Amino acid sequence: MPSLLREGLLDLSRRLKFAWLWTVRLRLRAKLFKAEGELGWLGWEQADFYDETIAAQVAKVQEFENTQALLLNTSAELSGRKAELDEELAKEKALHDQTLKALTEERMPIGQKLEEAETRRRLKLEAVERFGKALEEIARTEKMLEVKSLDFMKVQNPNLATRIEARQVSDELGRLPTERNLVMADKSAASEEAGRMEPEIARLRGELQRIDTAVSAARDRLETAMRKTDAEARKLERERKKSSDHMSKLDRQKREPYRAIGACLADHGIAPLNQPEMLERVLALRGGVAGVTERLGEIGEACASTDKGLLAGFYILFSAVVVAVCAAGYLLVHH
Repeated sequence: MPSLLREGLLDLSRRLKFAWLWTVRLRLRAKLFKAEGELGWLGWEQADFYDETIAAQVAKVQEFENTQALLLNTSAELSGRKAELDEELAKEKALHDQTLKALTEERMPIGQKLEEAETRRRLKLEAVERFGKALEEIARTEKMLEVKSLDFMKVQNPNLATRIEARQVSDELGRLPTERNLVMADKSAASEEAGRMEPEIARLRGELQRIDTAVSAARDRLETAMRKTDAEARKLERERKKSSDHMSKLDRQKREPYRAIGACLADHGIAPLNQPEMLERVLALRGGVAGVTERLGEIGEACASTDKGLLAGFYILFSAVVVAVCAAGYLLVHH
């Protein structure tokens, strides 16, 4: 039993260490691939004197670089055009604001004159209406007085008071035509004055209509320019995104050629001129991967040399203990 436990626990520790070293090697390899890619990116122009495979990778990189240079130029042109659109729209807005300001300044005094003219016309028309009502009142009064006058004429031997009253009615009837003529003259004058105001009011309304039409046209022009600019801006943004996506795709496609070139440079001990320490980093990572791989091999050989019978008995016992512990934990939780 002691031998079983000792060998089993030793094998279990080896396997756990093996799994841990396996993940370490995966991380080191990822760092190594990245470092080789950076080495290739830094020194790919120094790698065009080696075998055909590397020469092909260098040709791919050159093709990618040329394509990306064209894409960068395209992106710069798109950005320039976007700046031009922004400038054009800014000028259009400035012109719109200037036009509206001028039209507003022009409209204000005309609107005031129109308001004053319409107020005077309304007062004259109200006077015409009052004069009309006054004529109607005169007509009613005249009719009433005529009836009274006829009644007085029918009286036989009128007394002094009747004669006085009849005289007053007669004088009132004599005054009414003069009053009617004066009111009619005033009504006619007010009506004529209101009529003379019509052409000026019509002219002022026409001026306001002209200005309002110009304001509407200025707003329509700005809205049209904004729609046109927005449409072209969206098109430029789609093209810019397409170019950016293509650039990203090329960056991904360059990784493998750069890594292959970097591996070739590391194999031949060639460091990039601007960052020679990158070669040392790649070699160090290679050494780390090799060391971990060697250690994994040693652990694998140790595991393979252990008595399989002892290991089978240990893992059966270990599994039974695990199951028992889990069952006990379940019972404790649910009871």
